[in-house]
Amino acid sequence: MFYNQPLAVRFGTELLRHIDETDQIDPFWDSLDIAVAWVRASGMAHLTDRLANFLHHGGQLSIIVGIDLQNTTREGLQALLDLEQHGHCETYVYHNEAGSIFHPKLYLFRNEEEARLIVGSNNITEAGLYVNVEAGLQVDTEVDASVIVQTLDAISSWKDTTSRLAVRLDPEFLDHLIREGYLPDELAARAKFQGERTRRSTSGNPPLFASRRFAAPARARAASRLAVSPAGDQAGTTTARPETAQLAASPGTVLLMRLRKASVTDRPTQTQIPFRVVDAFFQSAPEVLSAHSGDTHGIIHASARGSRNTIKLEIPEMRGYVQPIARFERTPDGIVYETYDVGSPQGNQIMASLEEGRRDGTTQMTIRDAERATWWRFI
Repeated sequence: MFYNQPLAVRFGTELLRHIDETDQIDPFWDSLDIAVAWVRASGMAHLTDRLANFLHHGGQLSIIVGIDLQNTTREGLQALLDLEQHGHCETYVYHNEAGSIFHPKLYLFRNEEEARLIVGSNNITEAGLYVNVEAGLQVDTEVDASVIVQTLDAISSWKDTTSRLAVRLDPEFLDHLIREGYLPDELAARAKFQGERTRRSTSGNPPLFASRRFAAPARARAASRLAVSPAGDQAGTTTARPETAQLAASPGTVLLMRLRKASVTDRPTQTQIPFRVVDAFFQSAPEVLSAHSGDTHGIIHASARGSRNTIKLEIPEMRGYVQPIARFERTPDGIVYETYDVGSPQGNQIMASLEEGRRDGTTQMTIRDAERATWWRFI
């Protein structure tokens, strides 16, 4: 599977699904190895509860992270350290004083027979997981396949502390990193980025590129009670662990749809939106904004005999499309849409994501007949 973020996939959403599907463990992963250039609290806020649940179920977690360019933060590493109270978790910090940057982005899931390897550009930051334009490739194969053996060799080499390029993270070493100025805090890292953006916007020169805002979803939080671990009981302390099972799903902020035209001849620019989609996503929004033209189009609520009948939406761009595909996103500017025909590069990518959702059950349809149905998937 190819990940094209944020157009057709959001890596954070997929990663959460892979880590620990407590209600649908197929397959169950025994271990997860991660190697990334940067970790921030903004990214860990989306992952911590699910990773803790994974550890609580007996999963083993190993993370290697770089600290170059002041992009990994104190809070990000602290969040990784805090995971150790939930199970078998180890973190290594990799840094080369000669200036060579540690820059891989790799996620490897394994069990006794299977492996899932994802290599791409996504760091564990909120922007890297959801907002930035990122790419990745997922490979599912046997655990003893040569590509997995080579990946494990690479991971082992990056964790080799005898090289002195890697150090196992513990509270004392984290304090040392902070004292020596290797790590900014989250606020300083954010201010650095905002400063660069402000400098460009106040230069007085017109921008060279278009501006398009993307939004991360609400941070997923565990809807679980805290339990006392057996190890905590033996030690005379209470170690908070999330109980198994219920993790709250974060509401979708991006919706992919295969649309059906109201009429190819009479109304080639109008489509109907299923009530389930309206209630879950559009809610009370009065209109949508075109990413192509900047025009707004009202959401038409039609009723019959005192009850709602259909929800209609005008999308002028799809007039000549054979099979229109749309991407809707809830942003600070409102609901923004972009639409493409299948056969275009963007349309093909979104359609591939919808097809993937049909295989794993995350794409829904209005009727059983896929050819005549409206499809939708939240990412």
